[in-house]
Amino acid sequence: MLNSALSCLRPLRSDGRASTVLYLDQNKWIDLARAATAPADNPEIRDILELLCSKVAAGEIILPLTSSNIFETHKVNRHNQRLHLAYTQAALSESKVFRGYRQRLKTEVGRVLSELYGLARSEPDPFWFLSDIFLEATTEADDPRLGMGEFPKALSWIKAHPKEALFNYLMETPEFVRMEAIRRFTEGCEDLRVRIEDRRARHRSENISMRRRLYSAIMAIDQQDEILSIARSLGLPWTCLGDKGGATLRAVIRDTPTFYIEREITLKLEAQERAVTLNDMRDMRTFCTVLPYADIVVAEQQFTSLARQARLHTRYGVHLETDIRALRKLL
Repeated sequence: MLNSALSCLRPLRSDGRASTVLYLDQNKWIDLARAATAPADNPEIRDILELLCSKVAAGEIILPLTSSNIFETHKVNRHNQRLHLAYTQAALSESKVFRGYRQRLKTEVGRVLSELYGLARSEPDPFWFLSDIFLEATTEADDPRLGMGEFPKALSWIKAHPKEALFNYLMETPEFVRMEAIRRFTEGCEDLRVRIEDRRARHRSENISMRRRLYSAIMAIDQQDEILSIARSLGLPWTCLGDKGGATLRAVIRDTPTFYIEREITLKLEAQERAVTLNDMRDMRTFCTVLPYADIVVAEQQFTSLARQARLHTRYGVHLETDIRALRKLL
């Protein structure tokens, strides 16, 4: 039923996936955790929880987390509340996470450049964007910046016991480490928020077409080193981004899902009268992560509306919902 219902929504997804990728934002996970601990008080959500449990067990759906989910759970100070939420997420997600920003860019930009220059490449596994190692929601395990190379036994244990590793991380991380992780994540979101507000003030008088061009140019400058690194890994010269009067660089910004989604949602955010918040930045990171790869996204009204206005659901073939109870019909 689900495959037929979504067939018209997934024109770009002929990759042979056997399971449906479902993303739930943090508030929906909180609802599920409450239904797990107090079923009599949450009968409708309890039904959804039992449905999800059966579908996950049958391998029909995958419920991966993002770095934002992990961050939001980690920052819960009340021990019992975090315990119930962490257990629900570890059990249902099976520790599957959407891979971090740099790994997604490596594949997305690599695909664009390979197509532009006719380079031979093999398509990655249909679920390449997922990892069983929760750490890779941020950075690949073999990335020196993560520092796991110094702890091979710990990494081996995480790989062998992914659900337990995620649960232990959420519940047993020393307090000073937990607070530092929260501080760094918040700091990164705040930096992005300030940049967006600064751009909005500078470009307020420009029309949407000009603001789109300006944002593309700023993004190209900000991400130039990352893009060039990917180009060099493909054997392309560093000058390739300037080919055809800059057409290569424009194509990378336009056709890389992570870049495109950030640009289009940011333009919608900047057009609003209200101030941009830290929550907006977390939702932005989430939508850039999940929209190109999830089949169904259940999220809050604000960003769901922005994504629909930008027609991102059509571009990436993803079904957007705001009410978790809609899953009863979709699944």
